[in-house]
Amino acid sequence: MTHFKSRLGTLATAGLLAALAPLPAFAQSADEVAARLKAMFEKQGVQATWDNVSGSGSSVMLQGVAMSVPGEEEGVQIGDLDLENVSQDGETIVIGTLSMPTYSFSSEGVEIDMSDMSISGLRLPPQDMADPMNEIAVYDSADIGSLNVSYGGMDVFTLQQLHTEMTGGDGTPYAFSGAAERFSADLSAVEDPKTKAALASAGYETLEGTVEMAGTWEPESGRLALDQYDISIDNAGTLGLTFEITGYTPQFIAALRETQAKMAETEGQDQSAQGMAMLGLMQQLNLHGATLRFDDDTLTRKVLQYFADQQGAKPADIANQAKAVLPFAMMQIGNPALTTEVSAAVNAFLDNPESLEIRVAPANPLPFAMIAASAMTAPQSLPQQLGVGVAANE
Repeated sequence: MTHFKSRLGTLATAGLLAALAPLPAFAQSADEVAARLKAMFEKQGVQATWDNVSGSGSSVMLQGVAMSVPGEEEGVQIGDLDLENVSQDGETIVIGTLSMPTYSFSSEGVEIDMSDMSISGLRLPPQDMADPMNEIAVYDSADIGSLNVSYGGMDVFTLQQLHTEMTGGDGTPYAFSGAAERFSADLSAVEDPKTKAALASAGYETLEGTVEMAGTWEPESGRLALDQYDISIDNAGTLGLTFEITGYTPQFIAALRETQAKMAETEGQDQSAQGMAMLGLMQQLNLHGATLRFDDDTLTRKVLQYFADQQGAKPADIANQAKAVLPFAMMQIGNPALTTEVSAAVNAFLDNPESLEIRVAPANPLPFAMIAASAMTAPQSLPQQLGVGVAANE
């Protein structure tokens, strides 16, 4: 599956960049649009080629598009890209709509099909301007109508109506949002008997739900705030993530891409220099806070019922066992105050499963490199360093 994962990574990168990458050019020349698109793809770490460029004015077509990433000998054939309603705003070109063809890819029994892919309001600043934002994707909205993954002739994952939007710029923070109208994952192919029995008992042979996300980004300060990232599964619950970091500037993004490209080129060789460069980059990112929250929708009760059935007990007995074991499990952390807080929260959640939230709120912003160093040398200090807290049913 290694070859498939690599090809899949190339496909995902190619599709995302085709949808999101800024294309600096002048609308009068289709060749200039194509040349600057190619240059921008290269800055994103993707090599793009095409057989022919046609059109002029407000309409351009790139025919026979293929894309590849460093370290991958074989590229991915994309097809034709249509650029429609091309207009010019000063030196910036705005692509009204960029459309990709319906795409199918298969390898080692896995087949991927995507359809109705497009991007609207794509900004194309001139590449010769010394502005790090020229390497960042700026657009109004992007869509994927459907994504289907099948294995051995069976659909294992589908996603419908993925839509993202971006607003802001010109000195104001960018705001982004997105949602998938529906996704479905078929778990009937799970091979482990115990896991399969547990899923069947809870009625989770197929998982269906939605995804929603929203946040803001300030390029100058590098402040990136993910205000919402919720994965909601029907008759189970919602898992939500938020975080705030600083240091995620256009310069950081460019340096990260360059380091990743060098690592891809030297795969299988000594990468100590690239590793040190990556650690240096992580020193530039600072964590301000984060939350991981679960809002229950019958999942906890179903899990307790399953284990109770296995042991010939009642769900309340299983909950009491978990309450009794938890303090001993947390003793190795060496933080009595946190142990008390976690135990109280978990006990309240098991008695009345509504929500459980883990919060990270350091007293001062923490560099990611410092967090990684503490995790390797003194993991017991991490909860206090990160300001970890746990709350239930709030």
